[in-house]
Parts: sequence; C-alpha cells; structure tokens
Amino acid sequence: MTDDDVVWADYLAWLRQTEDLNDPAEVFRAYGRTLDGRGIPDPKAHLGVVLRLMRERPDAWPLMFDKIFRSAAPRFTPAPNRLLLDAIAGRAPGEALEVAMGQGRNAIALARAGWRVTGFDVSPEGVAIAAADAAEAGVALATHIETVDRFDYGDTRWDLIAVIYGPGLIAQPAFAARLVRALRPGGIVVVESFASPAAAPNRRPVDIDPVDLLQAYAACRIRRFEDTEGVSDWTPQTTSLARLVAERRA
Repeated sequence: MTDDDVVWADYLAWLRQTEDLNDPAEVFRAYGRTLDGRGIPDPKAHLGVVLRLMRERPDAWPLMFDKIFRSAAPRFTPAPNRLLLDAIAGRAPGEALEVAMGQGRNAIALARAGWRVTGFDVSPEGVAIAAADAAEAGVALATHIETVDRFDYGDTRWDLIAVIYGPGLIAQPAFAARLVRALRPGGIVVVESFASPAAAPNRRPVDIDPVDLLQAYAACRIRRFEDTEGVSDWTPQTTSLARLVAERRA
C-alpha cells in the first residue's frame, strides 16, 4: 500500500471503533489526540493527509456521520436553514430534493410548507432519524440512503434542489450541470456551504471556493449570491460561507 493508503486504513479503523462524537471538528480533534497518544512522529502531517483524502475518498463519510447522528447532541442547529426558507418564500410548492439531508431538518420544513420532498444521505443513521421525525410530524418524506454520485437526479424533475452544508463537489461544473438538468425550467438550486479559496491552506474537506460556485452556475439566473462571513449551521461559529440561489432559465 502507498503511504496514503496506510494512513487512510488507520483512520477508517479508528472511526469504526471510536465512540460517538458530536461534529466533524470533534471527530478530527479526537483522532489527532489518538495520534498524539501513539507517539506518531508528525501527527499534524498525518491528520493533514486524512483531511486531503476526505475530498477524494467517499468511504469515511457514512462512518463519520453515523457516529455524529447517533450522538446525544450533534452540533448543528435543529432549525431549518434561513437561506432555504427565504428562497421558498412566495414560491408555489412543487417537487423538492434535498441532497445530503442528514437528520432531515430542512426536508421536513419543506414538507410542512407543502412541498413534495425527497431526501437522501450517505448516513443510514441520519436517514432513519429523518424518516422517524417526518412520521412524528405527520408529513410525507421519501428517503434514500445514497451517495451524491450514484443518486438518480433525473431530467427536468425538480422545482427545488437544496444542498445545505453538503458535499464539496457542488461547485464542480459537471456536477452543477447535472443538478441544473434535473431542474424544471424556473426551478432553483439553493446552496449554503463552508467556504475558502481553492488555493487556501488547511481547508476543511467540505469547503468550496465561492468563485468556483458562482462560475459553475453561470448558465443560470443568479437570484442570490453571497461570499460572506456568517454563523454556520454546523458547529455554530462565525466563519466564511458561500450562499447561492440559482434558477434554471426557461
């Protein structure tokens, strides 16, 4: 195995046996403490490899988020995302998709507002909680355990696609084109994400470059775009965020 493979195998093995943790930052801190405890010569470099590979390899995400969603107090706001609520204000409900829905806080809010909602996530724990919470709320929610690259988005199928603190590839042109094709004319993509320039050091695995995001949806009508500082929904903190509402042209 290459050095990257050795580091990655170690991280996956640690994830499988570690206790439940409350958010991604805590997961990485806990793994860093484990590396320190083992006397790894350069634990920061080791952890840096893990953070880089999180962008390239999908197999850690379900393990990590199962741990987070099983925890007693996952560190994200339980309220629906404000950008998403603003985006649907005054818009007639239709077919909505939430990508990487987690425990379903946004999907359930959309269903309560009259939308016919489908949501998917890589975490079986998150999807199970979303389905149970939707049933308790008395709303319909179609749920799937799936990855962003394998989900069938269809063509001209959705009036709304929400990607709220989802995967970093949301800013990649090929993936953006896939989502736009899946929208009906006049449908919108709503994105909020942690952000940083593509060349910035020590980026979070989910960071997107706001410039890349805007360019990826250049064929759409941009209803709202922000490259800003704000309080995040995940691990609530003041940090760099990118926000976008892009509408498919008729």
